[in-house]
Amino acid sequence: MLGSISLAETTERVSIRVKALIIFSILLAPGCLGPDEEIDVFYGEDIVPPRATPDFVLIDQNGDPVAFNDYLGDVVVVAFLFTRCPDVCPQVSANMAWIGNELGDNLGTEVHLLSITVDPWYDNSSVMQNYAYDRGLEWPHLSSDLETMEPIWRSFDVGLETYANDTDGDGTVDGFDLCPDTPEGEQTDADGCGVETQQSEGEVQTMHHPLYYIDHTTGTIIVDRAGNQRVYWGDFVWNADMVLDDIMALVEESV
Repeated sequence: MLGSISLAETTERVSIRVKALIIFSILLAPGCLGPDEEIDVFYGEDIVPPRATPDFVLIDQNGDPVAFNDYLGDVVVVAFLFTRCPDVCPQVSANMAWIGNELGDNLGTEVHLLSITVDPWYDNSSVMQNYAYDRGLEWPHLSSDLETMEPIWRSFDVGLETYANDTDGDGTVDGFDLCPDTPEGEQTDADGCGVETQQSEGEVQTMHHPLYYIDHTTGTIIVDRAGNQRVYWGDFVWNADMVLDDIMALVEESV
């Protein structure tokens, strides 16, 4: 994540993006682009053609329903995560928090942030509340049952696989197991490490382990005022300054 940029720099960069968006709308006219030509307006990956977002209702971390159509007319930044994600999800959440801070008065008026789980088997509203509270995240963190979640994932083109591999048979699936060679029958700690033979100095804490591991091939999607998905940012290529520029370009775009 890069440092803060000045208001003048942001204004200049957004102005350039707005001009590019005008050109983009012209190029979408029939016959303006050849079959092999690509449109590249945003810093993130352009979603071409823009993909409409069907309305949905999910439950936030406070147990309240949130309807996507309530945000029509504003720009919405949608990130997919799961609370037991061991690496990239907390970083994306931190980037989203930085974006929210940089948006200032635009947050909650012109722009909204949403986080949606890809692990409804575990991430109920209370779990999402703990995740958000521990990190000081105040925007909606949404979940529901699997039947409700699946069409939402499809509408955002979310790729999702679950794994239940447990190579050493210690009850901790490989994706969460920091000690994949635990001796048979030995009790394990929260990281899947044997409490007798695989411990460093310090207190050992045990916990119930998940029986599966999730791999979600998705990222963060920016939705325009008309409810169309316009920009995709992969989890591992996030650049917060550039994401902010893409958001502000869509804020300046008329419906």
